[in-house]
Amino acid sequence: MAYFPLFVNLKHKEILVIGGGSVAFQEISTFLTFEPKITLLAQEVSSQMQVLLQAYSQRIDFVQKELSIQAVQELTCNPTLVIVTTDDIKLNTEIYAYFQDRNVLVMDISSRSRCDFIFPAIIKRGDVVCGISSSGKSPHVSQFIKTLIESSLPQNISEINEHMEEIRKAVRQSISDPAKRSRTLQTIFLRLIDDDNQTSDAEIDGIIAEAEL
Repeated sequence: MAYFPLFVNLKHKEILVIGGGSVAFQEISTFLTFEPKITLLAQEVSSQMQVLLQAYSQRIDFVQKELSIQAVQELTCNPTLVIVTTDDIKLNTEIYAYFQDRNVLVMDISSRSRCDFIFPAIIKRGDVVCGISSSGKSPHVSQFIKTLIESSLPQNISEINEHMEEIRKAVRQSISDPAKRSRTLQTIFLRLIDDDNQTSDAEIDGIIAEAEL
C-alpha cells in the first residue's frame, strides 16, 4: 500500500512520542527542526536522549512514568501525531486502538499495520523539503534516492527559493497572463540555477519587461 505524501505545518502542534530509546531519539531529533511541541512519555531514556532533553527543555515535555495504557490516558497533551517506539506489542496495540478511537494519527514502529503515517527520508534546505518514501518496504531504497537527490541539488537552493518568492510577487504584479507568468518564472529560475543565484535585479527586470511585450 502506498502512502499519500502530505506536507504539514507542525509549528506549535503537539506530538507525542512514547518510549525513550534510540528510535525515539532519532524521531524527536528530526521533528525538532520543524518546531512542534513534543511530549515524551518514557520510564527510562537513553544517554543521547538525556542530552537532547537538556538542550531542548523548553520544547520537550518529559513525562517519566512506567509505560501503560493508563499512563497514556492520563496525559494532558492533545497530540496531532503519536509515535510509538516500544517493543511491547500488547501495549502498542492498546495505544493504537486508543488513539484510533480519537481520530489521531499513529505510527507504531513495531508494526506497519499500525502505521497511519510513516516518516520519510528527509532532505531539508531551509524551506525546501523533500520527503522520500518506499511506503515502509525498504529504507535502503529511500536512502538511495535521497543520496541521488542530495548530490544533484544546488548547495544554495534555499537562497534561490527565497529569491524566487520575491520575484514571483513582482511577476504577478507585472504580467496578467498565467501562461506568460509561468514561462517567465521558469526562465528566471533556470537563470538563477545556471549563474548560482547571481543574476542582477536589472537582468531580472529585463526578463519580466520582455515577457510583458
